[in-house]
Order: sequence, then structure tokens, then C-alpha cells
Amino acid sequence: MRLSSGRSGIPAAMESGAADPSFRQALDALEAAGLLFLHDTRRSSLTALVAGVPIRGSWWGHPAGKRIFQVANALEDQGDILFVPLLSAKVTLVHRRLWPALLGVGMSRAPWQMSGLEARARKLLEDVERDGRVRATGPSSKALARALLVHAEQVHTDRGSHATELVAWRVVQQAKVVPPPLEPDAAREALEAGAAAIGALAGLPWKRKAG
Repeated sequence: MRLSSGRSGIPAAMESGAADPSFRQALDALEAAGLLFLHDTRRSSLTALVAGVPIRGSWWGHPAGKRIFQVANALEDQGDILFVPLLSAKVTLVHRRLWPALLGVGMSRAPWQMSGLEARARKLLEDVERDGRVRATGPSSKALARALLVHAEQVHTDRGSHATELVAWRVVQQAKVVPPPLEPDAAREALEAGAAAIGALAGLPWKRKAG
């Protein structure tokens, strides 16, 4: 989710997206609750903040689509937000203050994360843990990201296209200078408080598995 302005290496999204009033609104919402949907028709989301109203269906073709893209990029470039398929398996913005909780859950290897993983997904997880970063696509990649077993990032390839790179949480911790992960119980409680604040408690992956 990145654009390049071609000017001194400054992302175009940071130039225009950060100037959008909804950029500050999104940061305020994230500082308050810690979590924010990228797109949701019923609960607080970045797309609704930028467009001014909830968007039904895909936001890509909406008149505010370009602004949404730019603001999302600016938030990512700002450095305090991770984009994670956390709530209802939808892309969720997670504020830095909840990163120790996110890592605590992601690194816990709880039964809800590991049960049902196919052999290919388990082998891919081993590869990520061994190498730190692995480019991968397909069902196994999505399964690991949705189980919070890895962090999925979009990266530029040498050919100028985008690719998904699965990153071990220990690598995220080092690269982003994240404090030590919370213990699993405390980590879940912190994320549950954030999810409850935006009416999305039932969307957490361990809640969905329990249901």
C-alpha cells in the first residue's frame, strides 16, 4: 500500500495523505481505542472517516478511494501503525501501544492458532521462523496471517511489483523496537479491551474459534 512521489524519496502518500483531516482523526481514534478497521460498514473504520459515511461494498471504486489509499499509506509510513487481519479476519489498524499485546498473542502458539493448520502451513511457519522473512502467497500464507502466527507485509520486488512477505514476530519486534511481548493472558485482555471499545470483541480470532 505504498506510492512514490519521485521527489527526494518522499512517499506521495505522506505528502498528501498526512495533510488530509481524516489522517488526524484516524490517529486520534487509534490513540483512544488502539484498533480501527480499515473497512467496515457497521463499525468505526478508516474508509468511513475519509469518506464521511460508511461505504458499502469495495472502497476502491468509491469517489474517496484515492484519498483512502493515500491516508492509509500515510498512516503506515507514520511508523506507529501495523496493518493486521485481526478483527473478523479483516485488515485492522493496530496502534503501537498495543504491539506488545499483539506480539504476546502472536507468539503464544495457542491451540486456537495451531489447530486445523494443514501440513503446508506448518512447514511454511517453520520456514518463516527459521529465516525470519519468507515471500509467500496462497491459502497457507493467509492461514498463518489470520492466525496471527506471522506478520504479513507488502514489499516491492526488483521488478517493480508487489509481493507478500511473511515476517516472524521476533523480527518485527527488533525492526520496530517493540517492548517485550505481554504474557498471553494479559495480551488477550489488552486486545479485547481495544476490540470492545469499537464494538468488535466477537471478531477477535480466539473468540471466533471459541464460537
